[in-house]
Amino acid sequence: MYDNVCDVKIIDTIKEFHMRSWPRATRILVTSLVTMLSVVSALSATDLNVRPFEFVTRGYVDGGVFQLQTTGELGIQLQSGQLTRSEVLLGVRSTAFGTDPDLSPVVRRASVTFEQLLGSSFAFTYFLGELDRLASGQRFPEAFGTPPVATEFRGYQYFPDGPLYEGLYGVSGTGIRISSGEQWRRVELATYAYQDNRFDPGVFSNDVAVMVNLAGVQLEAFAGASYPLGAFGRYRGGLLANFSTPEGDALLAQVGVTGFEPGSGQEFGLDDLFFLFEPRVNLGTLGLALTFFWHPGVYDQVENPERGTIDTNLNVRIGDPVSDGVSGGVESRVSIRPQSGDQFQITTGPYLRLNSGAVAWDLRAVLRPFPFALDELVEGYLGVRTRF
Repeated sequence: MYDNVCDVKIIDTIKEFHMRSWPRATRILVTSLVTMLSVVSALSATDLNVRPFEFVTRGYVDGGVFQLQTTGELGIQLQSGQLTRSEVLLGVRSTAFGTDPDLSPVVRRASVTFEQLLGSSFAFTYFLGELDRLASGQRFPEAFGTPPVATEFRGYQYFPDGPLYEGLYGVSGTGIRISSGEQWRRVELATYAYQDNRFDPGVFSNDVAVMVNLAGVQLEAFAGASYPLGAFGRYRGGLLANFSTPEGDALLAQVGVTGFEPGSGQEFGLDDLFFLFEPRVNLGTLGLALTFFWHPGVYDQVENPERGTIDTNLNVRIGDPVSDGVSGGVESRVSIRPQSGDQFQITTGPYLRLNSGAVAWDLRAVLRPFPFALDELVEGYLGVRTRF
């Protein structure tokens, strides 16, 4: 909880942050947002949370030149009372932080949520931009207090040049969400209606999603459609299922159709599927996770250049970053990439994770022994994640 004076100072600091280097449209939008939030803070007691606050720096060689590229997210959440919550999520990626005059954050999401709509147990959200990742498993710890469910084999550290593969599908556009809020203990329902911003204006999408948390079982399913597209629209749907034991062993599966257009002249096939299978074994201080992942032909409404790629990833971990504060291990990955010039790739390397409570660090090296190329032999990653 921040008092009003502290809220205003924090928001003033945000207004000063690189404003001069942002494009005019971005400056106007962000200035309007923070001015609105300043008024809210001045009029009522407001909780301010920053989450996520996450940056990952990748060191690699491109064209014979070693360089660093950083990608990051900064989310600002304001909650006024128990019934209203506003969020702004900024994203940025650059190889020249602090010196690039054209560097500007992208407003990835702005949303306002009203809890207990009309006295019911449902919540109403109006959103612009990216919202929820469906069949990802990422919301279970926040919604139900479970241990982490989502696979670690996702995101920028594993897929720096392509889709991040966070779940089967991401809701993105301008629209509304009606959800069951925080009143239900084991089930969360949500329905979405929005103009999909990944197409020209006039294309709309609807999705329905459900999350179920039972003893030792977590389920997340969704189904959706986009229209007008093709002859009869585009359809998607999928399921995440996680089965776990009290000892920490688990079996995770994600399977679904990410985008199929009936009547398009193309038969339904493997390229229309997203499939991830991951058994996890916990032996105390030693943990093993074996991930098998089939890349779909369409992901987040976009044709995927990695269609048909098969990844097999083995993560051998020593220690627990949550209970021990430190862990490390070795990850090895074999990829078959039919769309790439190098159709068979092998990577391996050590990693170290440190957790100091509010801040988590992730340091890793990635070695690429096959196909061998001296200037692409080693990459490094340094990630930091916190919330306050």
